[in-house]
Order: sequence, then C-alpha cells, then structure tokens
Amino acid sequence: MPKPKKTAAEENNPASRGLTIGKKEKQVLSKAQQTFNRLVKRIEKLQRQIASDGQILEEKLNYYVAQIHPLETDELALRRGLLFSLYPYYTEPKKLPKGERKVLKEILINLLNEVLNGLPGEPDAELQEMFETLEGMTLEEAEKQDAEQMKKQMSEVFDAMGFDMDLSDLDLNASQEGIFQKINELEGDFERQAEPKEKAKTVRKKTKKQLEKEARERLAEELRNKSIGTIYKQLAKMLHPDLEPDAGQKTRKEALMKELTIAYKNNDLHTLLKLELEWIQAEETNLNKLTDEKLSIYNQVLKEQVADLEEEAFMVPQHPRFQALRRYAMFPGSLKYVDLKYEAKALKQNIKVLEELTTRLKTEDGLKEVKALLKMNRY
Repeated sequence: MPKPKKTAAEENNPASRGLTIGKKEKQVLSKAQQTFNRLVKRIEKLQRQIASDGQILEEKLNYYVAQIHPLETDELALRRGLLFSLYPYYTEPKKLPKGERKVLKEILINLLNEVLNGLPGEPDAELQEMFETLEGMTLEEAEKQDAEQMKKQMSEVFDAMGFDMDLSDLDLNASQEGIFQKINELEGDFERQAEPKEKAKTVRKKTKKQLEKEARERLAEELRNKSIGTIYKQLAKMLHPDLEPDAGQKTRKEALMKELTIAYKNNDLHTLLKLELEWIQAEETNLNKLTDEKLSIYNQVLKEQVADLEEEAFMVPQHPRFQALRRYAMFPGSLKYVDLKYEAKALKQNIKVLEELTTRLKTEDGLKEVKALLKMNRY
C-alpha cells in the first residue's frame, strides 16, 4: 500500500525528517557512519522522550489541580478534626490508663505531623500549643533543632572531603530566596577551595600520551567549530531564497533558511547536520563528502549533545512545577507512571473512613472507639 504523501508543513518540519546515513544495496557502512547513525537515533529518541514526558506530566498536573487537590484539602481538614477529637482523651488522664495514653500520644504525634506537613501556611496557635504539649518543646525550637542537626551532618560531609565551609549563618528556616542566596555563596566558596586542589593534580608532569590526547582534543574542538561554520556557509549559499525563481521552492527555502539560521545561532549541530545530509542526498553526491575524519568530529559533538539531552530528560520530572505530584511517587523518575485516578479513589475511601471515625467519636461510645483504635495500634 503506498504511503500517504507528506504535506508541505510536514516536509519543512525538522522533527519529521530523519538524519541517519542511508546506504546503497550491498554497501557496508563504516564504523564512524554506524556510530553517527546510532548517536543521531539516540538524540531523536531523547528529544521525543523529553517532549512526551513533559506533556504527560502537564496532563497529570492538570488532573491533580482539578481532582486531587480538592480531595487533599478535605482530607487535611478531616485529619485536623480527628486530631482535636482524640486530643482530650490524652489531656484528661482519668479517661485512659497510663499505657493507653502512651499509645495515644504516638498516634497524636503522627497525626499532628501529617497535618503540619500538609498545611499550606504557618500552623495556628492551637496546633502550636498541641505540639508543645506532645513534644515537650515549641515548634520553633524543634525546627531549630532539626536545622542544627542537618547543618552538623552537612559540615561532617564537607570536613570528610577536606573543605572548610562556614555554615554558621545558614538558616534553613529562612525564605526560599534567602536559602538559595546562601547556597550560591557556599557553591562559590566550594569552587574557590576546590580550584587549588584541581591545580595541584594538574601540576604533575604530564605523560606523552596525555599531551597527545590534549592536542587531539584541541584540534577536534577547532575542527568542530570550523565545521559548524563551514556547514552554515555552504547551506546558506544553497538555500538562500532570493535567487530561486520557482515560487514553491522559494517558500520551502525560506522555511529551511530560517531553520538553518536558528540552528547556527544555537550552535545546534544536530539540525545543521540534518540539513547538510538532506542537501548532500539531494545533490546525489552520496556520502563521500562525509569522510570518517569529519564524522569523527561530528560524533564527538553528538555524544556531548546526547549527554546534555540525557540530563535534560532526567531533570524534567525534577522541575518544581511538578512538586505537588511527588508525594505519589517513590522517585521523581516514576512520576509519569503514577495512576492519579487510583490515588483519587484511595483519597475518597480514606475521607470516608475519617468521616465515619470522627462521627463515632462524637457519640456516647466515643471512649470505646478510642480504645478500639488504641488496640489496633498497640502492636
């Protein structure tokens, strides 16, 4: 069955055009050509993955805002209500013996922490007072204690690495901007201390192999930059629309010229290579123009682009925009697999359980309900 003809828009779309090197019948591709094809396929796969993952996470975020967040708000309010329904059974010693009060205290602490972690803002006076009663210290004191413990652990890590970092004025309870500012200062200090260590490593006399490797790398970088400029100049001559008499071809060349200019400004070798290969194939000069020496330079650049795209793909689910979704995934990388419809169903079931328990606690059998709850949580 014949393939459907592409539209003009599809023909001018770089995403719809493949870059890999083809071969004639019985022709064997060189190792450099095979590497080129493999890297190009990897780049195109990563580009599709980044776009796909971003779209999936945006859809999940929209579902979360519309369906999950209202349920989370309802659940938080019910947890708070349950907390204050159970609290009097702890503060009035006559209601429960010492052993049961101890179990209830653990339940209350866990429930209180869940409420505090779910609050969008600062806790009110009632919650702060409850925290002080249960923990024996104010919430502010506890946060300060946690921050000091974290700073101590960070200092130990830096000390083990041989760096003297001043964390005395690092306030982990400060505003986000304040924390970021201090982190930037620490990064600068870290780099200043790391630089002499790196220099000390390089002061040692280099071997002949190391010097030859550095020379090859410098040459490859020079050839890479030269190749990008050469490709651009060659294609600009071929694709410039001003001298094209055919109206259809002129429109196509205008689109390709825009693509070429953007790719050159962005130092985007992948797109430049795609355009060059199309031109080579269109001119029927085959692949002789792409020598193995030239391909080896391209391959090095493409490897760097693969590394950059792999990092970009890794960072997509790490974006702060998707922070709200992370509670439903063990790792950021698994965010796109989260079944939010299942999570919504689970939240609704939990809300129902909390509503029923809170209602029973308000009846004459409230004490029996508390004892049943304690029995379930004792072991």
